[in-house]
Amino acid sequence: MKVTKWMGILAIFGALGWCAGCSAETSSYSPEQMINNALEEEENPDYYGESIMEIYENGEMTEKMKMKEWHSKDGKIRIETTNESGKDKTVVVNDGQTITTFEENENQATVIDDKEIIEYNQPSPKEQANAILEMIKETHKISSEEDEEIAGRNTFHLVAQPKEKNSLLGKQELWIDKENWMVLKMYSTSGNQTSKAIYTKIDVGTAIPEEKFALHLPKDVEIKNLNDINKTKTVTLQEAREGLDAPFLYFPEENGLEISTIEQDDLTGIVERTEINMNYNKGDVPFLTLSVFESPEEEDESYTLPEEESVTVRNYEGSFIDMEGFRNLVWQEEGLTYSILIIDPSVPLEKLLQATEKMEIMN
Repeated sequence: MKVTKWMGILAIFGALGWCAGCSAETSSYSPEQMINNALEEEENPDYYGESIMEIYENGEMTEKMKMKEWHSKDGKIRIETTNESGKDKTVVVNDGQTITTFEENENQATVIDDKEIIEYNQPSPKEQANAILEMIKETHKISSEEDEEIAGRNTFHLVAQPKEKNSLLGKQELWIDKENWMVLKMYSTSGNQTSKAIYTKIDVGTAIPEEKFALHLPKDVEIKNLNDINKTKTVTLQEAREGLDAPFLYFPEENGLEISTIEQDDLTGIVERTEINMNYNKGDVPFLTLSVFESPEEEDESYTLPEEESVTVRNYEGSFIDMEGFRNLVWQEEGLTYSILIIDPSVPLEKLLQATEKMEIMN
C-alpha cells in the first residue's frame, strides 16, 4: 500500500469531512457565502463516515481505496483504509496522546508521541478544512452548479477554478451538505493527477464508544517510534561524503556563495535512505538548498505538477518547477538524485543551469 500518498489524501478528505457550520436553512446562498458558512462554525461533532477514494493519472484510475472513519468532538480520530477488495488494511488512531499507524500486512506499527509533532502532523479537522477552504477562496474563482444528493443528503455543488495557470491546486469541486455544511464529496486536481473522494454513508451526532480510539496491537508487532525513524544531524562536508557513501557534486564557496549548514538525514521506515541537505547563503541571506540522495530503483514518473517542464542539466534529463513561489530543479546523475530548492526569487533558471556546470565533486 502506498501509505504516503494515501495519507495525504486522507488528510485532505478526512479534514474536509467536517468543515461545518450549523444551519437548517436551505435557501439560496452565493458561492462565497457557502465558503464563509463552512469556515465560521467552531464546533466539531461526533460522526462516523464511510467513503471511497480514487486516484486518476492522465485520466486513468491507478488506485482505489475504501475508508471508514470515527471522529469525536474532543479531537480523537480513528481511520481504517483498505484496497478495493478489502485487503491491505491500515489503521490510524489518534487517542489525544499518541498517533499510531498499524499496517496489518506488514505487522508493523509507527507511533508518534511527541506533542509538537502530533500538533504539526494532526491539526484538527476544522483547522485543516479552514486552511484548504481559505486557499480556494483566495486563489480560485468559485461558481455554483446544480444541487445533488450525496449519501442520502442534499448538497450544494461548488466548482472552483484556479485564477492563475500555474496554481498548485487545480480545479476543485465540492459538494457541501445543505444542513450542516459538511463536504460530502470532493474532486481535486493537481497537475495530471485527480483525486476523487465521496462519502457513501455519514452519521453525524452518533455516539462513539471510547474504546474505538484504543488500538490493540498483536503481541509480535514491530513497533517504531517516529523519534527513532528520522534522525537529522549537522555534519561537515567530509562527514557528508562518508554518510552518503558515494562521491557527490556540490557548489563550491566562491563569488559570495557560502555554505551555511550541512545536514544529514538518515531516514528509515517507508523511505529508507541517507539524504544530505546543504543550505547556502549569499550576502548572509538564504540563497538555495542542495539536496542529494541515492536514486531510488523504482520511481513513479507518471505524476507531474502544473508548469513542470523538462530541462537538460549537465547533459542529463531533468525537470524544473516554478509554481506559486516554489522553484525546484531536479535531475539524476551517476546514481544520485540532485534537488535544488531556489530560495532567491531573482535567480533565473538559465543562471542556475550555468552554475551547475561549475559544480565540484566531493571525493
